[in-house]
Amino acid sequence: MFKDYAQCQITILPVRNFKESLEFYKNVLGFDVAWIWDDEGYGAVHCGGVEIHLDKQDVIHPYQSYLFVNDVDVIYAWYRDQGVRIVKEIESKPWNVREFTFEDINGHLFRVASNEENDTRTK
Repeated sequence: MFKDYAQCQITILPVRNFKESLEFYKNVLGFDVAWIWDDEGYGAVHCGGVEIHLDKQDVIHPYQSYLFVNDVDVIYAWYRDQGVRIVKEIESKPWNVREFTFEDINGHLFRVASNEENDTRTK
């Protein structure tokens, strides 16, 4: 049996409009464009060690993802100021993280969190 063979996971998100989605991830969420394979339908954005592929599809099945960041309170405030749709407000969880959930323009949900030890509110 093989152990530890996986190197990374890359999310492929179905999107209604590739260009609008690319602009949302770039200009609103602060991701960089990694590459574009097809100007009308397939490319990737990245932020830190996270890469997300955007794939134009006619039918969207919403996806949910968990994204860890260095300081969730800073990202929460920035996204709120950017007009990102926050669907669950920031809060501390019993498993020692602070997190909030936002929805992108295609209905995909992202739970964003950081460990309580990274919490800048008490520093």
